[in-house]
Amino acid sequence: MTGRPLPDGTAGRDCVVLVNTLGRHSLWPVDLDTPAGWPLAYGPASRARCLDFIDRASSRHPAAAATAA
Repeated sequence: MTGRPLPDGTAGRDCVVLVNTLGRHSLWPVDLDTPAGWPLAYGPASRARCLDFIDRASSRHPAAAATAA
């Protein structure tokens, strides 16, 4: 996966995975409001579990992952 927008200080914080209409995923801290147009795809869970979910989702949908690069 490319582009992990959260700073390293998020380690240990629970996160959620959001997805936009193009199928792009975003890791987001659970305690922040989600941005418009990005519904929940997974979580809340640990940062590591959310990243695993994104990696699995990207491997199932390589076209969406390729457009994100």
